[in-house]
Amino acid sequence: MTRRRLLWTLPLAAALLAAAVAPAADPPPVTKASAKLSSWDIARTSAPTTVEELRALESTTKRVVEKCTPATVGIMIGMGAGSGVIVTEDGLVLTAAHVSGPPGKDCTLILPDGTRVKGKTLGTNDKLDSGMIQITDKSKAKDGKWPFLPTAKSGDLKKGQWVVSLGHPGGWRSGRQPVARLGQVLDNQKDLIRTNCTLVGGDSGGPLFDLDGNVIGIHSRIGFTLAHNIHVPLDGFKAEWTDLVAGVTVGKAKKADIAYLGATFEDKDIKVKGAEPAVEVRVTGVTKDSPADKAGIRVNDVITGIRGTIVEGEFDVRRMLRRCKPGDKVEVVLRRGNEAMTFEVTLAATP
Repeated sequence: MTRRRLLWTLPLAAALLAAAVAPAADPPPVTKASAKLSSWDIARTSAPTTVEELRALESTTKRVVEKCTPATVGIMIGMGAGSGVIVTEDGLVLTAAHVSGPPGKDCTLILPDGTRVKGKTLGTNDKLDSGMIQITDKSKAKDGKWPFLPTAKSGDLKKGQWVVSLGHPGGWRSGRQPVARLGQVLDNQKDLIRTNCTLVGGDSGGPLFDLDGNVIGIHSRIGFTLAHNIHVPLDGFKAEWTDLVAGVTVGKAKKADIAYLGATFEDKDIKVKGAEPAVEVRVTGVTKDSPADKAGIRVNDVITGIRGTIVEGEFDVRRMLRRCKPGDKVEVVLRRGNEAMTFEVTLAATP
């Protein structure tokens, strides 16, 4: 049996540590109330304060992971890898738009037991980063049905509410179940959910669950730290459900509505001794009097972050800009030589 890895967030780790280092004392008596405490209030926004509460949160998290693992899948499209979750018995998969790409592409989906099935990408909304895939290979479905999970209204989430993330960090791996991480909601807006669930590359497109095991979001991107991450709210999927299922690319903007930075950039592979190869986004050109020029961005600057989110390639930069509109003030973090710099850029309409 594969041992499951569960990554705990700082508040819970602190609680565990406090319990571990507390002075030895006689154990508290087992009361009727503590004996019955076996589940966690899913709407609770505070950390556990007693051993019994900690055990309740742990037990509830374990049940969510066991319930949700069978429907959490790995996704392979060309050389790219990501995650997704099955939400209907006929094999409709929710993922991120930057994982699925444009409609009509063939892909492979990998179930937790290693079963590989074929699928085809459906509609996307690049601005929201929502995407869908349909499993097309019905031959491996048990009794013609795939394991699937219910969805819930994401708009009801409260700051501090506990949530569970599943995904395939680094891509799907043989013998490893989807990795589970427990965290809390940091912010809940119309177009994004922010949590401190740890995410890394490969988790993109994976599911975010409430403690009832309902899908409430899809992993979109990593913030400036691994525990400061963005998820696509389920309410965004539901608002465009019919179009996404039909394979429509939602939200294509007119040229005048597209935010303009006025810089060109390209990926460049870099090698660091003793480390894995990485990609940096280097500015190759800056248009005179453009927003980038006025802000002070120069050729050969290396873009490392936009709008509080780390960028790991040219696609990330373009995706972040697609989420903006003319007139938005955007924080751009970059490296110039060995110096880290931050610029506020006021985007313009595409000329």
